[in-house]
Amino acid sequence: MIIDFHAHVHDDGTGQWADAVAEEARRVGIDYVVEYECVTHGREQAELVTDCNERCRFAYERHPDIYIPFVYTHPNLGEFAMDEVKKGFDWGCRGIKFEVASVITDKCVEPFIEFAIERDVPIVQHTWHKITGNLPFETDAWHCAELGRRYPELKLVVAHISGDNRWGIRAIRDVPSLYTDCSGSIADFGHIEYCVEQLGADRLLWGTDIRGADYLYTLAKVRDSYLSDEDKAKVLGLNAARLLGIEA
Repeated sequence: MIIDFHAHVHDDGTGQWADAVAEEARRVGIDYVVEYECVTHGREQAELVTDCNERCRFAYERHPDIYIPFVYTHPNLGEFAMDEVKKGFDWGCRGIKFEVASVITDKCVEPFIEFAIERDVPIVQHTWHKITGNLPFETDAWHCAELGRRYPELKLVVAHISGDNRWGIRAIRDVPSLYTDCSGSIADFGHIEYCVEQLGADRLLWGTDIRGADYLYTLAKVRDSYLSDEDKAKVLGLNAARLLGIEA
């Protein structure tokens, strides 16, 4: 089983990109694509949040056999943000996506953490560590580590291995409840193997960041690595299936 745990279709309303991503996923043997739309435009963008979720729903309803939708929200938007999450789960969402709007340790995020724990669904948090300084309200892997210690029962995915792979790995290594995905970064020599060595194969998810990445290239990061076949199977899909409650 192969599951892309980090994808953005960014359809323009015509269906061309929803169709193209689904077709390419099927062509290379991907079983499911976890899809969420998101934008990095600051904190007061309710209309953009709604637009993103409508685009996600459009792709999902066009190809429900392959897309697994996650609802996107900005926790700082309060009641609207929670209503958006609840609406998303009403039409089929299976998880929650946070981007750059609230640092995940902010007080306003707590109701969403509790919602995810109660529903037993994963949260994917965009994380990045920049030597030039993070954006305002941009979560770093250390924030996720702090939250993971506070809520060990939460299914939290630290996206992109925090951008800087070794930084992100060090940050979350001692918080066993946290997962990470290998999306959105180049294939630094040995970094997939290093991640599994430091975190264990059960905590790494394969993700692409498509449409900003190529499926064959990102598959090769894992398929052509020096991991064992058992560990490759975990990273490419079995770990994601466990998080999503899919029978593999």
